[in-house]
Amino acid sequence: MAVDYKDYYKILGVSKGADQQEIRKAFRKLARQYHPDINPGNKEAEEKFKEVNEAYEVLSDPEKRKKYDEMSSYYQRYGSWPGAGTGGFQSGGPYQYHTMTEEDLSDLFGGQSPFSDFFNTFFFSGSPTGSGFATGSRRQQTRGRDVESDIEVTLAEAYQGVTRTLELTEADGTTRRLQVKIPAGVQEGSRIRVAGQGIAGTQGRGDLYLRVHIEPDPRFTREGTTLRTTIDVPLTVAMLGGEIQVPTPDGRRLLLRIPEGTNNGRSFRLRGQGMPQPGKTDQRGDLYAEVRVTLPTQLTPEQRKLFEAFARSLDQQS
Repeated sequence: MAVDYKDYYKILGVSKGADQQEIRKAFRKLARQYHPDINPGNKEAEEKFKEVNEAYEVLSDPEKRKKYDEMSSYYQRYGSWPGAGTGGFQSGGPYQYHTMTEEDLSDLFGGQSPFSDFFNTFFFSGSPTGSGFATGSRRQQTRGRDVESDIEVTLAEAYQGVTRTLELTEADGTTRRLQVKIPAGVQEGSRIRVAGQGIAGTQGRGDLYLRVHIEPDPRFTREGTTLRTTIDVPLTVAMLGGEIQVPTPDGRRLLLRIPEGTNNGRSFRLRGQGMPQPGKTDQRGDLYAEVRVTLPTQLTPEQRKLFEAFARSLDQQS
């Protein structure tokens, strides 16, 4: 049986090189546009909604997307789809494909498939109704699926921990809000598990995993639990001594005593003011403040005379 080709990139209105963020953004926009609640009784909108969901199901999954791209390349080269007309994948040739199990199908849909013949032919073996799908009151029990997403936090939020309110988009385009606690001391690339907040199934939800990315802070550099910053110290304070305020990521100001005769580039250690150990907020690294001596740029005539006199006194000492 011939199966019509589905151009999933065209359906979502994205390029073949689109990243996951672009794909997700396009899906959300179209899912809202064609959602049945917004278009009651509109069969055309219903079909569009199904197409959008199908395209997102493939392109949002790295493995499915890779298969789809390989199949598209095969089609452009040979003018046909691998295994077309056989009702499933074929082995041999330039690609190897496999069919999904009955459990996989139930996990995905839990009932009658809303997908096209193209999807069922090239991403599933046989028809959904012949692969363990149940309809009506005999619907299969399904497990929820895990979801992984990125979250960006500031260094200040990583320094003290933060609770974020997230807006999650379901497969049908609807949204829900969720509060997530980002622990203090979290590091770049950390993976936070939020149990029971993934994709829903009839046996509950899967888990949500958040990959943490920390935004750069121009005031600080981070080395594990160690923080480094630069403080501007006036020439007079560097020479005569005094107190300077040192900022911390959470907005506090610490007083640092600068001894007289402090050289440019000298570093002072503020013990226990760095990043906390992940999971051990009572154990912190250190904050290092490096001195940057600032020179006066505009001198009054009187100040210039005083500096000249000071310079002459130094020459006399030598």
